Amino acid sequence: MHLKNIGIFALLIAIIVITSWINGVFVAPANLKTLVRDTSLYGLISIGVAMVIITGGIDLSIGSMIALCGVMLVQVINIRHERIDFSSTIAAVQNEPTEGFDKPTLRFTDPPPDLRDGDRLVYESYRGESTINVYRSVNVDDQVWIETHDSLRSIKPGLAIQIDKIQYTPPLLACGIVLLFAAFLGLIHGLLITRANLQPFVVTLCGLLIYRGMARVWTGDDQVGLLSALSDFKATVTGKAIEIPVPLIGRVSGERESFAEIVWIDFPVTGVLLAIVAVIAWVFLNRTIWGRHLIATGENKQAAFYSGVATDRLIVLAYVVCAMLAGLAGILFMLEWNSIQPGSSGSFYELYAIAAAVLGGCSLRGGRGAILGVIAGAAVMRCLYKAIIVLDIPQEWEMVIIGAALLASVLVDEIIRRFQLARRLRRHDSGGSDSGSSDRGGSDSGW
Repeated sequence: MHLKNIGIFALLIAIIVITSWINGVFVAPANLKTLVRDTSLYGLISIGVAMVIITGGIDLSIGSMIALCGVMLVQVINIRHERIDFSSTIAAVQNEPTEGFDKPTLRFTDPPPDLRDGDRLVYESYRGESTINVYRSVNVDDQVWIETHDSLRSIKPGLAIQIDKIQYTPPLLACGIVLLFAAFLGLIHGLLITRANLQPFVVTLCGLLIYRGMARVWTGDDQVGLLSALSDFKATVTGKAIEIPVPLIGRVSGERESFAEIVWIDFPVTGVLLAIVAVIAWVFLNRTIWGRHLIATGENKQAAFYSGVATDRLIVLAYVVCAMLAGLAGILFMLEWNSIQPGSSGSFYELYAIAAAVLGGCSLRGGRGAILGVIAGAAVMRCLYKAIIVLDIPQEWEMVIIGAALLASVLVDEIIRRFQLARRLRRHDSGGSDSGSSDRGGSDSGW
């Protein structure tokens, strides 16, 4: 493991220990759950941009792509309601939660068709056509009770009801379409950089503006969301995958009396996704010839090209991967928030991702990067953010602190590079060999 990668883990531990020592709430189970979830989401885009940085490029369009893909997911799913051929009257209403039900319930005089979350009951009120949002239907003693999201205080027995069934595109199909669209945008980035010889900064800066504008135009600059639809899918994707035991934090956070008591925290599905992506990225960089060629391209593109490496294809691949992970993050953020504001959602996320990658050991000169270090960098970014909240530091300091951390990381990177260069020159002067290093300090693609 590279010296700088060890440093990022030391910094992460220092932040956790110092913040917990000042305020134990920092390691409370609920806070740790949020930290793991946020680190997972930011870690995905950080790994994506790390692939691009390793080639010597940059991607400034990630935040806008997150917003555009979130908007696109809503549009592709296309939630709508269609009236079915069924009418009945209400037989009974229970406005207060009762045994077995957490929400208001009602029952029809006729057995209704199968109802699911997102369906609507339609009735005529003094304001015209009004609706009640269905949560679920439950069969109790051969009677079908319908649990609703809305209050039923104005609903009386005898009221005539019709049903609007919710319709939408299967969510996995919609997610697949969004990911393909994101990959297409990444392909355009790669082709403009390799075929048209445009600077990555310019190409992705234009993408930042175009994608944000497209999201705003597509929605009329209005917030869009999934409302109460796809509740099962959202619960699955944003829910917990497993529970993991963590010692000591119960006593430190003040939620347990003894250090010996083990506290179980939820490990989210997004964390599992990050682990899968991280393993794939590590194997690609460290166990495949294409990964080595990608690093060689970042170290010295011209030398790699004359060595027979398909540099342009690898650069295009890096931008496609980065865009796909941004698209995946856009989907996950959309499911977490349940709505998205096209003008502001995802703003500055590209800077957080770049900062995490650099903190984690990626060199902005290319040719160096470590996947586990990038994830640690994302964790440091989120821990800094949470520490600011827990320690009651004014939010205005967030950008100052994160910017200072990034500047310090870049300075350390430069110091390490100069130190390695000076050591290599001394070896050369003394007649030593230096066959394993490049003129940029050698590659490092380990964990």
